[in-house]
Amino acid sequence: MALFLITVLALGATYLLCRWIIASRAGRVIQAVRDAENRARFIGYRVENYKLWVFVFSAVLAGIAGALYVPQVGIINPGEFSPANSIEIVIWVAIGGRGTLYGAVVGAFLVNYAKTYFTTALPSMWLYALGTLFVVVTVFLPRGVVGAVGSMPLFRRRAAVNA
Repeated sequence: MALFLITVLALGATYLLCRWIIASRAGRVIQAVRDAENRARFIGYRVENYKLWVFVFSAVLAGIAGALYVPQVGIINPGEFSPANSIEIVIWVAIGGRGTLYGAVVGAFLVNYAKTYFTTALPSMWLYALGTLFVVVTVFLPRGVVGAVGSMPLFRRRAAVNA
């Protein structure tokens, strides 16, 4: 129970910290570097410094995630570092929604729920279902589930009122 509480607190603190960074001046520069690196460099920002900072920050977050992952699994072996695990995380982001902080969380819940269902109901079909889900979302929902929900008229109207 304590590990779960620590994990939830770490997730919440990380989300708030990332939200704060995105809203800051540095976050806007990082988004400008993502969208048009040469333009940001031309304006006068040291693009390489911002990229290095984001890379180090993401490495720190990955280290914290790894430290929280080990007690849940119990033992780490080389099989935990297979490319399939990295691909699954990329699929979480693609399905949830790229460019949002909470899209990866939504995608992780959806994919892990589907994984639980398919590995019990049809174990041999899970990888096919995952690949199909990835292709369908990439073709029909390029901004992911979060982007599709956000583009619905009901949610657009609500976002305009809250802005």
